[in-house]
Amino acid sequence: MGIALLVAAVFGIFCAYGTSTIEIPGFEVTLPYLLTIFYARLLMGFFVGFGENVKFVGSEMKNAVVRGAIFGAIATIAISFYGGGEIFMAFGIIYGIITDVLATKFGK
Repeated sequence: MGIALLVAAVFGIFCAYGTSTIEIPGFEVTLPYLLTIFYARLLMGFFVGFGENVKFVGSEMKNAVVRGAIFGAIATIAISFYGGGEIFMAFGIIYGIITDVLATKFGK
């Protein structure tokens, strides 16, 4: 759980910073929105850490990839409604996979 939350917090900082530096047409970046992005990434880390025993496929690393993609997508749904949804969802899936693979590899 600790590794997943730490990695997710780093990704949350990256994602919030990236959002603050780009312009999305018709969308104003605010501090509450940046905090929501950070929180969504932490939530993803919590899902990954809490769901370490959830099995979708056979092998451990393949399961980490699938599970991370699913949990990353679920945690990203809330922030993707406010604009730029495709990019948030893509990074949510990528960050979920990386978080789960690292937590699975180094969490034992």
